[in-house]
Amino acid sequence: MAQPTAPAPSSLMPVALILLIWHGLLGADYVIARFDLGAQDWPALMPLMPLDALWLQVTWALGVWLGVVAAIFLALRDDASVLLFFAAFAFEVAVGIGLFLAAPPVMLLPVPLLAVIAVLVVMPLFGWLYARAQNRRGVLH
Repeated sequence: MAQPTAPAPSSLMPVALILLIWHGLLGADYVIARFDLGAQDWPALMPLMPLDALWLQVTWALGVWLGVVAAIFLALRDDASVLLFFAAFAFEVAVGIGLFLAAPPVMLLPVPLLAVIAVLVVMPLFGWLYARAQNRRGVLH
């Protein structure tokens, strides 16, 4: 039997949608780059990063797809989103460290590498903190 939950705040759906759009774009980028779907107009991020090592490819995939699932669970008000966002955050931190250590001196990215790493790490961190706060308030079940 489901536990009674507190009413959802008005910020829950917009935050969940923003996180779902962000992680959904990363997921689309992953699918387009990984399966070489040939979208020429797509602003690809994955091919521009030095994901040469297998462990970087695996952690990138886990960070991306755990973030997508976490955002879906947050929209459904499921408390599993807290753990999933934390796992996505941990994998993105691992990717950030690996990219920082493996990056060539000049990257082909239009923005500095540290800015890309910061955004990749901050979004699941924000999702985790928000989901954790909503779980503590009894909004998630």
